[in-house]
Amino acid sequence: MLKATVRFDRGRWLVSFSCLVQRTAQRPAHLKRVASTVGVDVGVKDLVVVATPQGDEVMRVRAPKEFRHASRKLRALQRKAARQQGRWDATTRARREPSAGWLRTQQIIAKQHVRVADLRRDRLHKLTTVLAQSFDVIGTETLAVKNMMASGGAHKKGLNRSIGDAGLGEFSRQLDYKTTWYNSLRVQADRWYPSSKTCSGCGCVKTKLSLAERLYVCDNNDCGLQIDRDLNAAINLARYAQAEQSACSDNGGADRKTTAPAALVAAKPESSNGSASPQGEAA
Repeated sequence: MLKATVRFDRGRWLVSFSCLVQRTAQRPAHLKRVASTVGVDVGVKDLVVVATPQGDEVMRVRAPKEFRHASRKLRALQRKAARQQGRWDATTRARREPSAGWLRTQQIIAKQHVRVADLRRDRLHKLTTVLAQSFDVIGTETLAVKNMMASGGAHKKGLNRSIGDAGLGEFSRQLDYKTTWYNSLRVQADRWYPSSKTCSGCGCVKTKLSLAERLYVCDNNDCGLQIDRDLNAAINLARYAQAEQSACSDNGGADRKTTAPAALVAAKPESSNGSASPQGEAA
């Protein structure tokens, strides 16, 4: 053991230990790979949609929305606490001694938040472990989660809450190191790669795709493909990862900067003010 860190979080004392261990990058012997290369599209309605380059849907997991399910009870507890004597006087704005009832209510509120965080953490760990163990090459998008939640005003509060509830940033962090643990490879597409806007049938790229459009309809009259938008994005990400892996193999296995395949290149917007990418808009 190298060190131990003690912290107080939401009414509980937690101790974390840092240890130096030797770990072999391999998956357990009893587990078999489900597919060689897949694309993983993440979102707030369906947490992940997994598909192969051939267009087969391998996995679809609905977003559990733990915080949304607990919000009704949390609102009731917050209203109860507002009727009790807290640490601050609402009229004089002076600090005061809180009542025992208010302290008990705050403990219950803290336990609810801890439960939500634990459920989210458990769900993400199980999901990322399955993905890293089941597939050789995993193609994912690059999302600026903080930028996606930074703007939008009052009308976007529900979407921001759903993005936070899904835990997309933690999902990406866990998948990154678990692919190393289980000897699989993660290929991240460029932030501006239009996986949701690109037709998986002909490669035609839409100029606009609103979040309300859950069915992708190709604008090319010769194609006319109609497909679930999340499945369409997952297929494009799988083909992107396959192309990158093939290019890396042809180059002798050397590291190669991530670039979009020629058939699926989209022009980057002329200006960027730090807001969410088009891919974040279509999560």
